[in-house]
Amino acid sequence: MFFVRTASERDLAKVSELLSETWHATYDALYGADKVSEITARWHSVPALKARLERKDSEFVVADDGKAFAGMGYAAMAKDRPKTAILHQLYV
Repeated sequence: MFFVRTASERDLAKVSELLSETWHATYDALYGADKVSEITARWHSVPALKARLERKDSEFVVADDGKAFAGMGYAAMAKDRPKTAILHQLYV
């Protein structure tokens, strides 16, 4: 059984790996493996994920069973609309 919980810094390497695997499975045929690796290295690196995790007006969650991750999500408040949250990522 998987549980959704707030992500922590110790989760970021696994989240990065999950996003990389997902992006390669989805986009390699379209963009090529090298381009996908370049994108995931920039967007899904641990430092890039850490910046999202530390953002005050956001929520970063993971779904895990204590052994493996089954998904992640990231939402943040819109800067120009104070009562609007935008879902930026949802991977399951």
